[in-house]
Amino acid sequence: MREFAVKKPAAIILAAGYSSRMGQAKPTVLLEGCPMLLHAAKTFTDAGIDHIVVVTGFEAERVDRLAREHGLHPVYNSRFGEGMFSSVLAGLGAVPPDFDAAFVLPVDIPFVSPSTVHAIRLAMGARPIVVPRHRGRSGHPPLLHRVVFDSVGGWRGPDGLGGFLKSRESEVGYVDVDDRFVLRDIDSRADLERVLLDRSRT
Repeated sequence: MREFAVKKPAAIILAAGYSSRMGQAKPTVLLEGCPMLLHAAKTFTDAGIDHIVVVTGFEAERVDRLAREHGLHPVYNSRFGEGMFSSVLAGLGAVPPDFDAAFVLPVDIPFVSPSTVHAIRLAMGARPIVVPRHRGRSGHPPLLHRVVFDSVGGWRGPDGLGGFLKSRESEVGYVDVDDRFVLRDIDSRADLERVLLDRSRT
């Protein structure tokens, strides 16, 4: 049986959306005094991942500047209006060839623990995709081995990356984590307040 060990993963942060419910570009929203994008990036840098692609779209110049100021690698998705999956494809296409896998994290799920990233990475072996799971629910960030990048790019079915993962269930491994923040996205100011309150209780 083939083994899909990961020697050099990159990370992709999806930061291109319109943020219509938030009222401003999510990557620049301050959480605990720090832009949301930088919280998401810290998840990976604290886990030892030093190449982070940031997919931009809405308010691209501001997000691009913020990313570059902190050593991240922005790539503009000219098709961001088509939805998040277009940003997944832009991000995968921007991962340099010497990286053998990529985590994919929406910017509005900014508080995943670095230890969760470690656990996901260690769980990849017999299958080329690993998804974290908390109390039976699948969360973020999935880790995709490079061998599936082209298949993701060829996906024409419904529900974007989630639909692709469902269609390739036999290639998905799961790792159970004690990290509720793999499920906690921030779409609105009310979500932001709830997540910060939850953080204060940890």
